[in-house]
Amino acid sequence: MNVPGKVRQVHKNQLSGCYAFFDPPILANQKDKNGCPMIAYPCKTCGSKIHQPIYKTSPTNLAKHVASCTKRERESQGKQKLGAMGVSGMGDIDPQEVPQLCAIWVAQAAQPFTSLGETSHLGLLHPTVVKNLPARRTVSNDIAKLYTAVQESLIELFKHHKGAMYLGLDAWQYPNGFDILGTVLYWLVEEDKGGFHLDAMPL
Repeated sequence: MNVPGKVRQVHKNQLSGCYAFFDPPILANQKDKNGCPMIAYPCKTCGSKIHQPIYKTSPTNLAKHVASCTKRERESQGKQKLGAMGVSGMGDIDPQEVPQLCAIWVAQAAQPFTSLGETSHLGLLHPTVVKNLPARRTVSNDIAKLYTAVQESLIELFKHHKGAMYLGLDAWQYPNGFDILGTVLYWLVEEDKGGFHLDAMPL
């Protein structure tokens, strides 16, 4: 049994930004509570497969995973190896992942789009990245998709939250004159065994 064309088309159209974080769906061995087959969306970032019923087209579960996976990725950012950042000689990179890597790098580092084409920068990149480097307009559009996906993830994450939230702000200016506003959201999470711990999400 193959994945229905309608399901593949939903992923291809990417009406929800969170689909950009996943490879095309595959048929899973797992079945739902009614005995119907399920599909799995492989996450491009961590490789996990997110299962959902074959008849379900809502991206709710995918959005939840994007929120948690993005947070883990951000927390481990300082521990990443150079190969994961596209430095030459550090292993293979999937050409299809290059646009997303570039969009994340520009967005997280607050870099101008022009920096992607600078000679000094190209010399640091993996050959696969250089060969498949997207146009500036493409990077801008990809960042907009990521922004939409993050919005959806945050909405889903906080939909059932009860209690106060706290907003932390910090502003600074880059040497090139760009003004940056850093925003972090804090909230208390109740633990299963009682008690609370403070969680945070940079915005």
